[in-house]
Amino acid sequence: MNDNLWHQLNAVLGSLTVTVGLWLLVGALPMPIGIALAIGLAILLAWKCPSIGSIWAISTLLLGAESLAWPIMEMADLKKLGPEPPLEELERIFTAVLFGLFSGVFWMTFAYGIFKRTRDKNSPASPSNTIPKTKNQKKQSRRQSG
Repeated sequence: MNDNLWHQLNAVLGSLTVTVGLWLLVGALPMPIGIALAIGLAILLAWKCPSIGSIWAISTLLLGAESLAWPIMEMADLKKLGPEPPLEELERIFTAVLFGLFSGVFWMTFAYGIFKRTRDKNSPASPSNTIPKTKNQKKQSRRQSG
């Protein structure tokens, strides 16, 4: 298969992953907005990302940001219930904070690992570190040259 086709397929899959995450975050994402977001993000990922690894690094980074936004949105909804919310709502907030922070940190750490891996592959080889010569090695090189 063509490499460009694989690149575009991964861009579509990455954008669908981010769109589904946003749909789960918002709860009721309108269909036209979801389709427009998925298509727009797929085009942007295919156009700007040089490799499949960078596509998934950005997708997982966005997924981590969505996961971290979930507890914040739940706490904002809690303010609407007044000063003494019911116990069920507090349990929902606790679950959102616990799993939202855990999954957000996980996905952002995963994205960092992919970014680091793709950056290391694309960067030029670093110069080798030279080990300083010992006194005996210096004497031996002087004897050979002189």
